[in-house]
Amino acid sequence: MKPVRIIIIVVALLLAACGDNRRQALPMQQSIDSLKMWYERMQGDSMEAVNRRIGSFLEQHKNDRSDDIRLLRAEWLNAQGVWHAAIKGRPDSGIVYTEQAIKEMQGLRGVDEQRMLAMANRADFYRQTGQLDYCADGYLQALKTADSIGLDEQKKIPLMLGIGTAYSFMGDYQHSRLWWKRLETFLPQMSKGDQFIYYNNRGNDCYFQQQYEAARDYFIQATQLVRDNKDKQWDYYTALSNLGEIYTCLGKADSARILIDHCEPFFRSVDYAPFLYYLETQKIELLMLEKRYDEALRMVRDNEGSDVAIPAAKVLRLKAIEMLMNRIGDHKAAYDTRRQWQQLNDSIQNVKGQMQMNAQLMEYEHDKQLVEQQRVIDRERMQGRMAWVLLALAVLTIILLVVLALFVRRRQHIRNMTVRQQIMSLRMENTRNRITPHFIYNALTHEMLAQMQGREVDLTLLTQLLRRGVEQADNLKTTLAAELEFVDYYVAVEGKQIAGNFTYTKEIDAKVEPDKVYLPAMTIQIFVENAVKHGLRRQGGHLTVAASRQQDATLIEVTDDGQGLKPSYSEHTGMKVVRQTIQLLNENNQQQISFGISNVPEGGCRSWLLLPDAFDYNMATV
Repeated sequence: MKPVRIIIIVVALLLAACGDNRRQALPMQQSIDSLKMWYERMQGDSMEAVNRRIGSFLEQHKNDRSDDIRLLRAEWLNAQGVWHAAIKGRPDSGIVYTEQAIKEMQGLRGVDEQRMLAMANRADFYRQTGQLDYCADGYLQALKTADSIGLDEQKKIPLMLGIGTAYSFMGDYQHSRLWWKRLETFLPQMSKGDQFIYYNNRGNDCYFQQQYEAARDYFIQATQLVRDNKDKQWDYYTALSNLGEIYTCLGKADSARILIDHCEPFFRSVDYAPFLYYLETQKIELLMLEKRYDEALRMVRDNEGSDVAIPAAKVLRLKAIEMLMNRIGDHKAAYDTRRQWQQLNDSIQNVKGQMQMNAQLMEYEHDKQLVEQQRVIDRERMQGRMAWVLLALAVLTIILLVVLALFVRRRQHIRNMTVRQQIMSLRMENTRNRITPHFIYNALTHEMLAQMQGREVDLTLLTQLLRRGVEQADNLKTTLAAELEFVDYYVAVEGKQIAGNFTYTKEIDAKVEPDKVYLPAMTIQIFVENAVKHGLRRQGGHLTVAASRQQDATLIEVTDDGQGLKPSYSEHTGMKVVRQTIQLLNENNQQQISFGISNVPEGGCRSWLLLPDAFDYNMATV
């Protein structure tokens, strides 16, 4: 199995210096920020110069334990770890510096995210040293820290990428598959940098499992993401060289040669020893694929002194040498080489198996600790809750008593309102049906006299009036148009019995829409009846019904020029029912109906009714 050369290191260099020494630490903060830029461009000399400058400043302030200096020291230690691991190829030193950075952050406030990033860097350095169990555990701890500080999902993506990568290198493909599938759902939310890491490292996962065509597709996507970005040259050539190795595995020598020759100048310029070792192994494999065995043998002999501290890289080189010795017929050398790489590979596989077991044990221990912590928390919560439960029960009892009292009071109120509503409904029904037998008798007598005098008898109006009265008997409200029509029939029948000259007119303002104005049923009829009975029946006169707009309301007026109300006047049943009905309806409305009746100076009487537009006639909610 051929591990791919490079995995992208998750690095973040952030600083928030504050305090008494802020003015002194500010230039160093800018230097820390520049380290990230030099790292992204893989300019090791510039990084080293900045590291020395910050280190000198911190040495001068080695006894300063203020928060801003401690945070600066922690960020510098973290940057030192990145520099040693990424530029010098010494991830073991990176672990030491990062451990010191994490320790330096202890007790500082507002550095949870920086501590989480340092934990992620440490986890990646464990991967580079081959301690994949610690790598997976480190990323999982960083992820739990991210969860505890409420970090948004997008910032957790690098941690999940690290976990998937660790399981891939560990050979635990069951777990790696779960993490890669989970990460796939986040692709639309990822930055281009995270997308590159996803495609490059998932290509590694497929490569380890000898799924070369799938690996090829992932590496192609990775190269396309950073191809035109000058600041991402390291990423571009990394993915391109990985793709070259895939072409070698697929037997496509020409494509592999083009890519390897294209990548080699860049990696020699950055002088990254582990990668150059991998690159040399790649070239040996390619020369054998091209059957250029003499050149391959010469390259092996020229690089016999080169070595790296990465066991997987040594296994790759020994496998390539064994294959070459078999091709040229030196079977003894091939046998000796095979023994070396088998011994080393067995050791690696044993370590991988042990690391998988350790990772599972660590995961179990973490879960166990979480369970224990949860038990302690639950126990403390239980003790604290008992007092709250007793208090809550007392409060609940009081609330229940209050609610019960309010419920009983409300129920009684509803019962009273229901009775009142029923009484008022009966009164209104009685009033609406108040076309009394006396009134009918007078109307019929008038028609009989007309017949005896030889005049034409017409009972149509009386019939219409009686029919409309029956139709309105069950209605609490009606439209102004329907009410006026009913009044027209009433006046037509009643007017025949009025002594003297009698006239009747309606004045409806153009702004009033009678079909859209609602009022309590029979109200205008009662006003008209009152005018006829007390002012016009004995002497005749003029009756006017008018409707006009008054802001957000409609004003209805009934006026006559009769004798007016006498001082001894008292409301008859109809007017009392109108008053009580309006009072009942107003209880359910903020904008209320108002009405009145009074004499006018010129002589006669005026009854009026003001109807708000937003009035609600639904008595069921009262």
